[in-house]
Amino acid sequence: MHTTLFLVRHGETAWSKSRRVLGRRDLALSDVGQAQAEALATHFARIEIAEVLTSPLLRAFETAEKIAAPHRIDVARDPRLTDLQAGQWEGKSFEEINALPEFQRFLRDPQADGIPGGEPLAAARERAVASVEQALADNEMGANIVVVTHAGVVRMLLAHYLGMSVANYHRLRASPGSISILRYDSARELPRVLAVNHIDSLERLLE
Repeated sequence: MHTTLFLVRHGETAWSKSRRVLGRRDLALSDVGQAQAEALATHFARIEIAEVLTSPLLRAFETAEKIAAPHRIDVARDPRLTDLQAGQWEGKSFEEINALPEFQRFLRDPQADGIPGGEPLAAARERAVASVEQALADNEMGANIVVVTHAGVVRMLLAHYLGMSVANYHRLRASPGSISILRYDSARELPRVLAVNHIDSLERLLE
């Protein structure tokens, strides 16, 4: 018997389409994002889900509601799953940020050179891991748990459970509307990784 954790990145927004840093800006899903959320709901419809947790930001909550609706379960908002505080980079395009010396320093060592005016990565990882660990403790072994959050949070959680340094989180990818899957067995201390950045049906991955 095992517990399966689905880490879902919310669907597209106008800012993610134009490659701008969202941070804590509370944007709704775009039309494409709504379609991605509907596709996620279809993928999850044939899987029994025990709990759906979400970041309180609108784009994540809208995605989570779509997933939860066929199962007739309530969505639980957890502020520990909210997006990174992007500080001075919020609203800027990735092209603008890439030209900044401080961004190049951040890529080389995100822990030493954090986001200007933003949240330390270690603190963000700590809160996200605490949310996941509570969800695992609250559910019996064998449950399927869906966590809807943001790209940076998904990547930090994956890095943590892969035993990677948080400084390497940006090497992982989490596209809008994607699913990453961790499976916990009672005999294992750390989960197995079944998928990263998956955008398709789920049945074959769960075999």
